[in-house]
Amino acid sequence: MRRFGLSAVRWGAVAVLTALCGCGPAPSHPKIVRVAYAPGPSELLHEAASRLAGRVNEASGGRLEVRLYPSSQLGNERELTEGLKLGSVDMIVTGLAIVGWYAPEYGAFEAPFVWRDYEHVETVWNGDIGTELRRVMQARAGIRLMQPWFRGPRYLTTTSRKVLSPEDLKGLKLRVPELEVYIKAWQTFGANVTPIPFTDMFMALKLGVVEGQENPLATIYANHLQEVQKYIMETRHLIGFYVPSIGPSFDGRFDKQEREWLLQALDEATRWHNQEVARAESEYRRELEASGVEFVPIDVEPFRKLARERLPSQFGSVWKSGLYERISEEQ
Repeated sequence: MRRFGLSAVRWGAVAVLTALCGCGPAPSHPKIVRVAYAPGPSELLHEAASRLAGRVNEASGGRLEVRLYPSSQLGNERELTEGLKLGSVDMIVTGLAIVGWYAPEYGAFEAPFVWRDYEHVETVWNGDIGTELRRVMQARAGIRLMQPWFRGPRYLTTTSRKVLSPEDLKGLKLRVPELEVYIKAWQTFGANVTPIPFTDMFMALKLGVVEGQENPLATIYANHLQEVQKYIMETRHLIGFYVPSIGPSFDGRFDKQEREWLLQALDEATRWHNQEVARAESEYRRELEASGVEFVPIDVEPFRKLARERLPSQFGSVWKSGLYERISEEQ
């Protein structure tokens, strides 16, 4: 117990007040809460996690101390997920790859043109489909998926041509991530897909190895892609998101009051993060427009129609039957 140097009377008063607030005096050795993720300290995700840590430390009066491990300090996302299952980490924030590892039949969550906007994501996540996914994840891996942290929509960019319809994608040399759902989807739309590592993308665009790519505005701006790309099509073809997750040891490691502090702080961090993503989107757009990049409004319905017609059959052996359609039609 810490020595506060208070008189017995003053100590009694403090004890009463702390008892009333439900937290009690802080122990000399607080319980450590380990939160890990792959993005680095410059990312908005890290700032949200820092807010979570500060809120928990404050609310618990020092009983809990949240320690953050950004930049894959404790491993890549697969290793973090295994650590969560084993109890070596208490909370992780990952992309949707975590779903692909344990519930691949829900892979449509990462498909282009399945999401309309942030509100659509939240509606589905908190509805029947999201509930089904969370039950499957908990049953198979003991992992509880929490509310999503948005990453910002992905946009299609090109060097010298505007893409106003699916027909305009024919033959376009497009860099995509080395992920099957991206490769097959853009091939289905007619693009000449070239999977290239992210670190090589800028030079590939500059040299004309590829003519376009797709990423969120934050990524486009941070990696100076405006220097080698002229047009940004307003496709918003994928609303990506991170998922904070807790593991099977969470309830046993933390008592009811501690869980309440942690989950309340997580809710606050989630709200803050998602509001900031929307605000930052506008700022990135202003900066990119100021650099000379042209934003191109498009009618996305022909793209959505093509996706609904062709993507489910492309992944029929993996995706849950009818899932893409159910997500697309959710109001």
